[in-house]
Amino acid sequence: ERLKGVWPSWKVKMFLEGQFARPAGLIYSAYSDTYREAGGHLVKPFAIPPEWPRHVGLDFGPVNTALIWIAKDPEANVYYAYRESLEGGKTTAQHAKAALEVATGTNVLTWHGGAPSETQYRMDWGGEGVPIQPPPIADVEAGIDRVIGLFKTLRLFVFDSLKGLRDELGSYSRVMDEMGQATEKIKDKEQFHRADSLRYCVLGIDGGWWWR
Repeated sequence: ERLKGVWPSWKVKMFLEGQFARPAGLIYSAYSDTYREAGGHLVKPFAIPPEWPRHVGLDFGPVNTALIWIAKDPEANVYYAYRESLEGGKTTAQHAKAALEVATGTNVLTWHGGAPSETQYRMDWGGEGVPIQPPPIADVEAGIDRVIGLFKTLRLFVFDSLKGLRDELGSYSRVMDEMGQATEKIKDKEQFHRADSLRYCVLGIDGGWWWR
């Protein structure tokens, strides 16, 4: 019953109820790009108290380096994705300096990013003063499930100013087969840098075990 509250419906049918089902084409169908007052996940930007815990997810790349910043309201136990960036043409030192400037005066607890094989990126950022850790869970599907769980339980909201992330949440989908059924393969996965950053960030929250 606990998993039914956080897993996508197709996974509940397949793995918990033994029914035939396929993942829907849109991966983050649990996300609603409408405002919280109407039952969705959007909020207007507001001044986040500096003491709120914050987490940062990074997706590395020589052309596209993406960062997603999440803050936690400790009293309500909900999270807000409040800042995004997607930049290229900079050195690691320049990226790291910019990130540290944003973090100054705030309570950033964790920096997580990259696939397990991207150790060198993490070492390079670490050399510039940003202690990036690999996500505690390497499996992509497990990370997607965590993000979906936060959306389904209304514990993750998105500032409406994050237009890039909103666009990716609304288009991150699976490849469809010749019968019009969704496969497990993610369509154009290499283009969704912000979505990957969000997944890394969520996995880094409380060691990836926030959902218990």
